[in-house]
Amino acid sequence: MDLFEQIEWAHWKNLKDAEKEALLHQLLMYFVPPTIEVNTIELVDFELYGIKCRTFELEFDGELFVFIPGNTEAILGWDLGAEGLRAHELMDFDVNQLANTTFKTTLTNETIDSVENWNEEETSYDFTSLEGISDYINDYTTDLRKVSVPAMFVQKYALPAGTEFLGIFDTVSGTFEGEIEQFMPYEKQICDRLFPVLSASESLTWTFPRSLLEKNKFYLEFLPESDYYFVYSHSDYTHEELKLALKREGFSLLSEDQWEFAVGAGTRRLFRWGNELVIKENESGRQIKNKIEGANMFGLMIDTEKTRFELTEDRTIVKLTKETGEKMHLIEKMLPLSSYFHSFHAVSANQKLDPNDYLYRKVIKVER
Repeated sequence: MDLFEQIEWAHWKNLKDAEKEALLHQLLMYFVPPTIEVNTIELVDFELYGIKCRTFELEFDGELFVFIPGNTEAILGWDLGAEGLRAHELMDFDVNQLANTTFKTTLTNETIDSVENWNEEETSYDFTSLEGISDYINDYTTDLRKVSVPAMFVQKYALPAGTEFLGIFDTVSGTFEGEIEQFMPYEKQICDRLFPVLSASESLTWTFPRSLLEKNKFYLEFLPESDYYFVYSHSDYTHEELKLALKREGFSLLSEDQWEFAVGAGTRRLFRWGNELVIKENESGRQIKNKIEGANMFGLMIDTEKTRFELTEDRTIVKLTKETGEKMHLIEKMLPLSSYFHSFHAVSANQKLDPNDYLYRKVIKVER
């Protein structure tokens, strides 16, 4: 059995720790460029909805990556419509008003037809029927297919497009922790923007901006419910320029197939965390929310804010979504979080990538 066969998902999950460590040593030697500093290697366990993976979390040049085994026969995409989802959630039934848990995922249209409280019908899809919802799901997810996905070292957290993480700025103390030499040239400009001279009336309404962008210099992003900003360096790249910059460093972007496998592990569920769509303010709802917002079965963190797209190696294919308005129907709100969601958005050839609109995730692919 050669190296590539041993790092297949079906084989990898049955290996002992010592065997995994020996394989990792070979992978780092042959596939990670010597210019990349490797440290903080740790075997960790990840689990989501019954899918378990014991793999490596490690740092490349100070950034967290996880090792994802390959799968030569990964099943990706979706053509099952609303199958497996809870029909009473999709149809916006008020479960609290039901005497018992009557409606399950096997709820039929004949049963539902007597209900009068429907949502307003959309122009293109009938969201008042399971058939219409199924059509919407199938149209906005990628085609069902079997593909070969290589083993990969994938960045745990996606970064705003064109940026590199420098550190954290504390708005209370005005101090910065991180790559101080790269931060210093911009410190005064950043402080002037974050701590402007205000009149008494202006100070009553002023709030810290959600983000700050100075092209080809820096980008700051405020952490909600905190006093901190993430600070990044910034390069004003097009999609092709970003790919070239990553290639010089020894990285690339994920393909659509690789992204879907890395996010959903090839599970035959529309959503990586399961079938729950309605998240209530109770213990069960908190557990579902933790699954959605936490690390997936391979240890990756996936953005759930629906405020930015995530780039792939093909500029005409992006994942996730940037919502521009409030969606009326539950499935419209939740489907962008599906591993197989297809947005139909594309990046133009000469378009500069705004970090407020796009994310990217570095990868090193283990390919023959």
